[in-house]
Amino acid sequence: MLKRFEVNINKNTLLNKTDKLLLAFSGGVDSVVLADLLHKAGYNIELAHCNFQLRGQEAKDDTAFCENFAKSINTKFHVIYFDTKAYAAEHKLSIQMAARELRYNWFKSLKAEHRFNYILTAHHANDNVETVFVNLIRGTGIKGLQGIPEKQHDIVRPLLFATKDEIKDYAIKNKLVFREDSSNQEIKYKRNFIRHQIIPELKKLNPALEETFATSIQFFKQSADIVAEFAHQKFKIICKEDNNQLFIDINLLLQEAQKETLLFEWLYLKNFKTSQIQQLTEVLITNKQMTGKQFSSSTHQLVVDRKYIIVQTIEKEPSEKVFVIKSISDTAHLPIKLNFEETSHREFSKDKNEITIAFSDNLFPLTLRKWKQGDKFKPLGLNGFKKLSDFFKDQKLSLFEKEATWILESKEHIVWVVGYRMDDRCKLTDETEKVIKIKISI
Repeated sequence: MLKRFEVNINKNTLLNKTDKLLLAFSGGVDSVVLADLLHKAGYNIELAHCNFQLRGQEAKDDTAFCENFAKSINTKFHVIYFDTKAYAAEHKLSIQMAARELRYNWFKSLKAEHRFNYILTAHHANDNVETVFVNLIRGTGIKGLQGIPEKQHDIVRPLLFATKDEIKDYAIKNKLVFREDSSNQEIKYKRNFIRHQIIPELKKLNPALEETFATSIQFFKQSADIVAEFAHQKFKIICKEDNNQLFIDINLLLQEAQKETLLFEWLYLKNFKTSQIQQLTEVLITNKQMTGKQFSSSTHQLVVDRKYIIVQTIEKEPSEKVFVIKSISDTAHLPIKLNFEETSHREFSKDKNEITIAFSDNLFPLTLRKWKQGDKFKPLGLNGFKKLSDFFKDQKLSLFEKEATWILESKEHIVWVVGYRMDDRCKLTDETEKVIKIKISI
């Protein structure tokens, strides 16, 4: 086992003997065996243990065991106590997800503070099988079939080559003492249900299930690379990115036989669910009420426009917020860069990002806000009023462009639909004495 361990590390270039390593240590058989292997192989390790305060005395005994184990191999021991239930409630997470966030955030802080090269976890071949099943249930495409990576940035999992039975056999042969976490037996958790109910039945059909999965995972990884490269090449043809927005050309996409797979590759990392991507594909194929169809993920918004699928990051600034501008120089707090300048030039600018208007004593305070339904103004050059919704339709603006539009007002009268059109009532006349130029600073 020790020889295979070292061969695996060297073969896959996982670690060096000069690295300073932080091992996530629960006291269970997996982390105990990994700590023993690392110690015997001569690696420089320190142990980090989380007490999530979920199992009363059992958790306290785990912590005491871990501390004593660290002393037995003469290495430094780090421990932290979390109020996991409070964190889960505050952040609206499951206990499992809360514990995961807490421990990895702490590991990252320890790494930065003590300058560790890598964080090590004791995942093994059986964890890989379980992960593939969990991902299949969630629906993560071919990416999810790759299992757990051995090395991912600063996280290394050097035990993935070994099965659970091999790890237990090593512990018994080397007379290693370890702790059993009672919560690992509770099948109410999805992963535990797969571990205790599904995999034992599958092993009746294929006793070498872990080895079979390990081989398949290697093929899945190569297949995923091929799909990713294909999607990347198609991205350059079908998509464009501009001003923090992604534009997917609908006509070009519909010509592709693998349109759903392409959408998955492009949208999954923006946290859109598989079911949403399937619905989007169906909308495109059937062309049923397509324009204006919207989807949202936890981080992004997507809208189907006339020619494009447009994706952008969800705006954090509340759209109903109103910004007051008290004077020419009062602009530092604005969400967009506006520059006000008193000038003697009276020329009409064709640049849509600037306007020149009459500067009267009662112009200020101005207000800057997002547009809302019912807004209307007199577009420059027209005699009558026009609803902004109709103006946007004439301009063929997408939903996101409409939502991103700012309105500059004076005394509740629109001065400028920023970046598009000023109000006719603000134009210069022969009687205009003072002139002010307002410009968007890019």
